[in-house]
Amino acid sequence: MTYIIILFIIFSAMMMFYMRFLAFQTNIIKHSLQIKEMKDGEQFKIFFISDIHRRQIPEKLIHSLVGEVDIVVIGGDLTEKGVPLERTEKNIVDLSKLGPVYYVYGNNDREIGEEHLNSILEENNVEILNNTSLAIHNSHSVIRLVGINDGFSGRVRIYDAFQEVLENEVVVFACHAPAFFNNAKKVASPHLLMAGHLHGGQIRLGPIGIYEKGTFRVKENSAELVSNGFGTTGIHLRLGAKSECHLITLFG
Repeated sequence: MTYIIILFIIFSAMMMFYMRFLAFQTNIIKHSLQIKEMKDGEQFKIFFISDIHRRQIPEKLIHSLVGEVDIVVIGGDLTEKGVPLERTEKNIVDLSKLGPVYYVYGNNDREIGEEHLNSILEENNVEILNNTSLAIHNSHSVIRLVGINDGFSGRVRIYDAFQEVLENEVVVFACHAPAFFNNAKKVASPHLLMAGHLHGGQIRLGPIGIYEKGTFRVKENSAELVSNGFGTTGIHLRLGAKSECHLITLFG
């Protein structure tokens, strides 16, 4: 019996070490989506990262993407209660090395103080997509980036967010929780929808998890990305839902 207990303790310790290792991996998942509104040979590359929470973004991740990205989109939960403001700002500064940074609020972000976070974002020229959109002129196409406020705050105005969308623009929709995908599709036809929040369940036993595992679902002339997220919350462990961020190439 003592031998079995010792083996169980060793196995448990190894599993905890392995799950913590998975939680702090750096996995860049690459996707591509053909858009009929874009001209042949035209490309636009989006780096999407969500649910950073307490993590410090590794320099090797930034170095591997320099020159490969047109814009960076942060899909909420950039930070959370207890995270030093200096760490959050360092992450923003590093992400800004890749290109212009755009951000939508997540449900944990305001825990550090909305004024503090807004100050950090504004000082580093990060554009906050708060029920609004903006046009980015690519080589031939116009990319319309649309974002909404955090749904948990009760401040989402989906019609306002899509108000300036024009015909023939390539529409990219960013939000924190994928529950708002259907709302967006009721008022417009986004080509790409991106969200995080669910962490892929964070700890899964095979197909079983609290939430669905992250996916990239391609449909006709559109796709939906739900990320497992880059960091963790609560317990800093993962299993069956690896840490990830994304490089999405839109092309004609």
